[in-house]
Amino acid sequence: MNGQNLKRKELDKIVDYLEQNRLFSGVVLLAEEGKPFYKRAIGKRTNSNPQSLDAVFEIASISKSFTAMAIMILIEEKKLKLDDKLKMFFPDLPYENIIIKNLINHTSGLPDYMEWFESPSNWDPNRIATNKDVVKFLKDEKPEVLFHVNERWEYCNTGYVLLAEIIEMVSKMGYGEFLQKRIFTPLNMFNTSTHSQFLDNEIENFSLGFIYDWQKDLYKLPNEMEEHKYVYFLDGVKGDGGIKSTVDDLLKWERSIYNNDLVSEQTKESILDPVYINGNASAEYCPSLHKSLGGYGLGWKIEDHPQYKKIILHDGYWAGYCSGLISYKDSNKAIIMLNNLDFTDKRLNKIPHLLTLTLEKILFGEKAELQEFEQLIMSNRLE
Repeated sequence: MNGQNLKRKELDKIVDYLEQNRLFSGVVLLAEEGKPFYKRAIGKRTNSNPQSLDAVFEIASISKSFTAMAIMILIEEKKLKLDDKLKMFFPDLPYENIIIKNLINHTSGLPDYMEWFESPSNWDPNRIATNKDVVKFLKDEKPEVLFHVNERWEYCNTGYVLLAEIIEMVSKMGYGEFLQKRIFTPLNMFNTSTHSQFLDNEIENFSLGFIYDWQKDLYKLPNEMEEHKYVYFLDGVKGDGGIKSTVDDLLKWERSIYNNDLVSEQTKESILDPVYINGNASAEYCPSLHKSLGGYGLGWKIEDHPQYKKIILHDGYWAGYCSGLISYKDSNKAIIMLNNLDFTDKRLNKIPHLLTLTLEKILFGEKAELQEFEQLIMSNRLE
């Protein structure tokens, strides 16, 4: 049995276990040398349809890698510079020293807009917000920065909403239109879009995100639950999330980075270069796949792993969805995981991360281990 067949056998062992125990719904793809050797869908896509290999998922924050690329395309065309000030585009905002680069690598100090919108006293949860509403919030409320630029690193969705607005101003196209024309279409990503679930018409093969009560075997939709209502009223906000895609399209996206399909080698290198915080590029400042290894480049998390070498990745979370694109630059391997199952029991929400680490071990020739999954199930059953 060759190496890939052995790996498939081990992968089936894990995925069979998750399927039998209702612990995962979605699609996983593993590739070597840019070619998928394992692809499998389990669970359900909607209440009445099983999951399918060509299913379209909300990829949440993986969208940031596309927004950053759109900015880099405009920079190569000399329509923008990384050190252009935010004030050039938003003279009414009170933030003096923030530049585009700070928005991309999360060193701006801007507070996250989501918290403000989640308060019913600030925003009517029956109304869908857009990027313009986020800009208006910054202009009217003038929230203070959390820290001065470059002082530290803190993940910030607000910066990416502003980047999407800057893309529109500079390109004179809608954000979705620019991505379609300059990224999705050239890369033949025909099932990828900035589709809004509640504002636009239904799209084919769309996976509904579910919140699942594992013990009661009960599925709910996030927008029907008070604590997840934001999936409805923030559905019109783009740039930090909102892109819908498939595992096959995301593999094309992963390939495009190394092939320099959209930008030059020099620009690619700058995208994959982690920001230095207090002289330190990759220790502990960015939550990533492996503890204490994450740095952040321009729209990507970057790890230097002692065993797997350079890893380029991004994950995404939105109620009902959890996604991951992990690319092993030095060994030319990749894992893409798209999941549409969130659990009411927070402990079970460790499953996608645990699954990704397990897929990684198998990808690099190790055996499947079920022990940690079994422990999670046991702790739930004992309650």
